[in-house]
Amino acid sequence: MSRRVRTLFVPSLICLACAASGRAEDKPAAAPPTDPAEIEKLWEAFMTPGAEHARFKSLVGEWTTEAKEFAANPNEPTVTQGKATFNLVLGGRYLRQSFQGEFNGTKFTGLGFSGYDNAAKQYVGTWMDNLGTGMLHTTGTYDAKTKTMTETGESSSPLGPMKMKMVTQDVSDDQFVFTMYMVLPDGTEQKNMEITYTRKKAEGNSK
Repeated sequence: MSRRVRTLFVPSLICLACAASGRAEDKPAAAPPTDPAEIEKLWEAFMTPGAEHARFKSLVGEWTTEAKEFAANPNEPTVTQGKATFNLVLGGRYLRQSFQGEFNGTKFTGLGFSGYDNAAKQYVGTWMDNLGTGMLHTTGTYDAKTKTMTETGESSSPLGPMKMKMVTQDVSDDQFVFTMYMVLPDGTEQKNMEITYTRKKAEGNSK
């Protein structure tokens, strides 16, 4: 962290730490530090990409997509083709996805950002598209054994808040499947969409 950034952040963080300490009288052991050097060390750890961020590198590139939409008829999903581009931003701290496809006969474009919050110890994300003016916010975890990312999130809609669950299963280095579920008021999950991403082969590479 640069000297200028330290000058700007550390005094403010000390104030926040003192305020938090005052609110946490019932849990004094959990009070954050007030020592400037220790706060700076924590901030350095917070801003430094780690192993969780390194996972994003494998997704960088061009992908083709096949989307199945189940809302209209669960037994006969609507199938459409599309494409997606993934790239890293802000020094590898976040993964940006740009998506182009079709939904109910309408051109569909979306933009999403994924990251890992070192302080919260969880994956975080946002999603926005041309079919609304709200923004989906997600949190999630990754299971390395099953190569599965599970996320939950909520977005606004004209009919009220929409709760969702997303599961991303890595099939291989060049393919993964994203499945979205609507979480109904009674807590049940309704499969809404499934998108298979396949890495686009480089030109001249027939393998």
